[in-house]
Amino acid sequence: MVKYVVTGAIIGYIIAWILNVPVSGGLVLGAAVGGMSYTFQLNRKSSREETLESDDDKKMQLKEEQLHVRKNRVQTNEVDIRKDVIEEQKTFSIPVRREEMVIESGDEEEFRIPLKEEQIEINKEPVKINDVSVSKRQKNEVEQVTDTLKKEKAAIKTDGKVDIQEHK
Repeated sequence: MVKYVVTGAIIGYIIAWILNVPVSGGLVLGAAVGGMSYTFQLNRKSSREETLESDDDKKMQLKEEQLHVRKNRVQTNEVDIRKDVIEEQKTFSIPVRREEMVIESGDEEEFRIPLKEEQIEINKEPVKINDVSVSKRQKNEVEQVTDTLKKEKAAIKTDGKVDIQEHK
């Protein structure tokens, strides 16, 4: 297998150099291709061995399925967080002072006296009343996965009287 991986890595290095792409990517890709070619060669060789046995000794490979489980992270929900503005009418009672003119004499002289009063001025300013914290938390659960797996078993059918010895 090492021969296939090294050969693949060298070929990947040369191709990466020619195409002017990162050499490390070419090495890794070439090594992966070399490993895959080794696996294909091994599978082809084993299937040929099954059919090319001698007439006296024949072998049958029995196989069974194995279950491989993996997990993928997918988005299932989404949370939208926003601030809503609620308007509320408020009424305040504010005491104010006014000056009034009071004349107590009967003179007919004319006086000009400025009168003053307090006027209400309203200003609004936002004030922090609360902090809202938003975070995510991991929750671990166990899910049961059930599937049917197949397993091959040798079935022996004889025609006539045959002496069968079983070896394990």
